[in-house]
Amino acid sequence: MSIGNYISKHFSRLAIVFLFLFVTCTPKTDAYDPSIGLYGTKWIEEQRQDRESIDYNFIYFKPDENLNLKFFKNRIDPREFAKRFVSIRAKSLYDAFQNTEPEKGREVFAYSLYRPFLAVAAKKIGVDFSEYDRGVDYISQEDLERIYDYIRQNLDEKNSFCNFGRLFFNEIKKVEIKPYSVEDRVLDPKSKSYSIQAQYDIKYYLGQAKGLEDLDWIRFRVYFLIQGDHVMQTSIIDAYPAECLYELD
Repeated sequence: MSIGNYISKHFSRLAIVFLFLFVTCTPKTDAYDPSIGLYGTKWIEEQRQDRESIDYNFIYFKPDENLNLKFFKNRIDPREFAKRFVSIRAKSLYDAFQNTEPEKGREVFAYSLYRPFLAVAAKKIGVDFSEYDRGVDYISQEDLERIYDYIRQNLDEKNSFCNFGRLFFNEIKKVEIKPYSVEDRVLDPKSKSYSIQAQYDIKYYLGQAKGLEDLDWIRFRVYFLIQGDHVMQTSIIDAYPAECLYELD
């Protein structure tokens, strides 16, 4: 047997072994089979902690019993969903707030905001944009960019847009993630995959603090739309404290 044939033969065997390990070790997802769901249903039997670290200083809080059961009904493990989708979004925002190039970080954050924040900014610059519009169908791309520009340019530490500026000028000590809601999964007849709509609260603690109880914080409520295994949309839809939202009244 030639050296080339020997190498080819053993390489093929190794490839098959690695493929088998990948398939058996990769969690099954909800892409097509509603009986499987996202990481199955065995997790409901686990005695989980009320809170646990899932990545560095990112702390996950389990939902209350009613919400936990709703996740279970839809075959979605809320902790694994948080690890797979929410923590990534939380980390991207964290990186934006702590970016050494503030303009880049502010741009990432501005484009994460959705109604009603865009409506608040639009009102300030005289652009007609309703928080109840479906998406951005009724506004020009030029006006939409003006809205994002206004938000980016008004994220200073004091008197900033919706009081968010302090996120860019203080060290973030820790981040908490907690499920807020989940909708029943819906089958898309075209792709034959199921869509998941869920909302999670992401809370950023910041400030010069001696103890965690002294920390200032801002909580964002983030909407996630997952189609099969693909992220279709994530948007910040609410925040607290965000006094500017009352300016729409």
